[in-house]
Amino acid sequence: MKKIIAIILAAAAILTVFCSCGKKESEPVTSGEYTYVVLEDNTAKITKYNSAEEIVTLDIPSSIDDYTVSIIGSEAFAGVSTIKVVNFPETLVKIEPNAFTGSSIKKAFLHKSRLLTEIGELAFSECHNLVQVDLPSSLTTLGDKAFYYCDSLMVATFRGDVQNIPALTFDACRNVKIYTKESSQNVIDFAKAYNIETVITGK
Repeated sequence: MKKIIAIILAAAAILTVFCSCGKKESEPVTSGEYTYVVLEDNTAKITKYNSAEEIVTLDIPSSIDDYTVSIIGSEAFAGVSTIKVVNFPETLVKIEPNAFTGSSIKKAFLHKSRLLTEIGELAFSECHNLVQVDLPSSLTTLGDKAFYYCDSLMVATFRGDVQNIPALTFDACRNVKIYTKESSQNVIDFAKAYNIETVITGK
């Protein structure tokens, strides 16, 4: 019986080793202003912005400790009240839900993030100071209520034709205008369906 138990335990240990392989994800690491984790693809996800310093413009880095920044995690900048303008890195692939909820940012420049395909639900919700957002041509998906109750938002620039724009993306954004190209038919149709003024900026 003891031999059988020993064999079972040994087999379980081997299975544990095999099951855990490939799951390369670090514990949270703090480096300067940011806490991050290393993902399975050896890129970094920012999980927390730590600085309390008042600054006008924040350039989110394209790499931290030699790891390429690919994701801004859920609630990473939620409630941050010390930043006015954010420039997003060209390496960014995804912004997770609630990433900037309730922050004080006034302008969000994402247009250089040419790998960015997804902005999660409520990502910029209740950013009451936000007046301008510039979205990249690579963007394909906006999460539900991504800009919910950004009641100061006036300019939302779409540089590409986003495929998935939920009905409540700009809910409670009473003064927003959408700036987009003539070729961005999905964006134009969305704006028309929800009575959002549209400015055509080119072909």
